[in-house]
Amino acid sequence: MEKKRTLLVSLLLLAVIAAGCSGGAPANPGNKPAGDKAGGPTNAKFKNDPVDITFYLTSNNITEEKFMEQYGSKIKEKLPHINVKYIMQKDSKTLPELLTAGQSFDIMISSVGLTQNFLTTYDLQYDISDLIKKYNFDIGKLEPSTVEIQKGFANGGIYGMPVSTTSGALFYNKDLFDKFGVAYPKDGMTWDELYELARKMTRNEGGVQYKGLTMSFQHLLLLDQNSVNPLDPKTFKTNITSEDFKKSFENLARFFKIPGNEVPGTKYALATQTDPFLKNMTAAMYASLSGTRPEGMNWDVVQLPFLKEKPGIGPQSYPTYFYITQTSKNKDAAFQVLDYIASEDFQKYMVRAGSANTILKDGSKLAADLGVDDPKLKGKNIKSLFPQTYAAPTIKTKYQSFVETELFTALMDYQKGTDANTALRAAAERADSKIQAEMKK
Repeated sequence: MEKKRTLLVSLLLLAVIAAGCSGGAPANPGNKPAGDKAGGPTNAKFKNDPVDITFYLTSNNITEEKFMEQYGSKIKEKLPHINVKYIMQKDSKTLPELLTAGQSFDIMISSVGLTQNFLTTYDLQYDISDLIKKYNFDIGKLEPSTVEIQKGFANGGIYGMPVSTTSGALFYNKDLFDKFGVAYPKDGMTWDELYELARKMTRNEGGVQYKGLTMSFQHLLLLDQNSVNPLDPKTFKTNITSEDFKKSFENLARFFKIPGNEVPGTKYALATQTDPFLKNMTAAMYASLSGTRPEGMNWDVVQLPFLKEKPGIGPQSYPTYFYITQTSKNKDAAFQVLDYIASEDFQKYMVRAGSANTILKDGSKLAADLGVDDPKLKGKNIKSLFPQTYAAPTIKTKYQSFVETELFTALMDYQKGTDANTALRAAAERADSKIQAEMKK
């Protein structure tokens, strides 16, 4: 009995030391939540006092009606004491304008790809590790990569709670394949097979230029199956001249060298890729995030192709997170919202809506209900919207956008004939210079 008691004391001491050494949070001790000073679970229960919780989404043009449909109404139904308030993101200048005006909000909702542009740029990050301990939240129930992304981003801490995830998928216009008598794309293709299919479907017929494949280049590089960090997360030096990253870049960029499938003009823009597929319906295939929903088209979807050296490995997970902000005055109530959005009840609701996948580690029992509440997915190959195995996650840093901007320029240089090594080396030099200047501010 004495040995057991000694072991318990030792474990508690280790927990105290570990809590004291955690380097995940920014220097911000005044914002730590109340609770067990040793950092261990307090068995605290949520209070249900009436409280306003203000939400801010970094995605453009999400109306209040859409926000309530996707999140707000369900939160109010489960947590009626919380008065849900919403601030709409209209453009990239909205956030600094709001902060300058003294506006605060409790929860920021952002995809992992946009987080660094908003959360850390404006010093809104807050490590929720203590709240996780205080309310005995089981972090082990979450899909591991969604947690690893946060730990990498927060230097071992956790800034955000995942609510859902999407990934990459390949959408195609069945009518165009029928028109040209070409077999549809299929699950299990390699990138090389997709390349040949894109070449076959790129053609000029009756004065109309048809593209074989358009894509969201930024997202596909971000979710790449080689899992190469474009930036070293410790030194913030670019890694885009590495051999593995060059392979990932060339794998995607080669599609833009297919005659007739190029990026029009002198600059890559997402609209040049979405419009031919979703609007003009002159692109046979579109590779992008799996939340894409074509309108007015006879479409279907298959898995994003595999790298031939990595069969069965899909793209990375692309989670959306709920972040409690540093400025929130209602952090405990806000964490109650985070606790709920990670519950099986809310996750089942999200999966049935079909636009995203569950972030629960054991989400297989929810898979059968994927998209059942979305009429647009009826009869579609929805099992291929999300990979069975995600690629290892890369770490996104607050300087990610500097690299992404230069990679767009590198893509255009490559399309014009510059070799990949030269294009990426020049992009790395430009990005490194900008990052160094930003770090000195």
